Amino acid sequence: MALGGVSVERRIAEKVANPRETESALEWQLERVGSAAWQDWTLKFQRMAFGYAHDSGWHDAADALRWLDHHALLHEGAAPRGALVWYQAADRVRVACSLGAGELVGPLPSGEIAVAVLTDLSTDWVWSDPHFPFAH
Repeated sequence: MALGGVSVERRIAEKVANPRETESALEWQLERVGSAAWQDWTLKFQRMAFGYAHDSGWHDAADALRWLDHHALLHEGAAPRGALVWYQAADRVRVACSLGAGELVGPLPSGEIAVAVLTDLSTDWVWSDPHFPFAH
């Protein structure tokens, strides 16, 4: 699968330890459902959800996706719970967090934090572990 020209190479990456564990990150996100305060800040929202207070080092989700692709950290198929899902919608790359079973949570193209079915948002996606190598 290719997301906007990004080729995916399957590789098993080491698990990353984030300041906030996966279930806590998902809870943090679900507590913000309905908020419009994160419109177009999909990458920042995910970084904050996983407990990083400072910048990720990437300009935007498309920049992060290119870096992850270059380092062979992207995967195809069904995203496991807690994975970052990178998808194309509204002429840009966006990122949300998988709840499992094809659902995700994050700032959606509508502008609000919401839970959605991935296939309702895009047909073009890949996923990665929640990895923010430059954040702190």
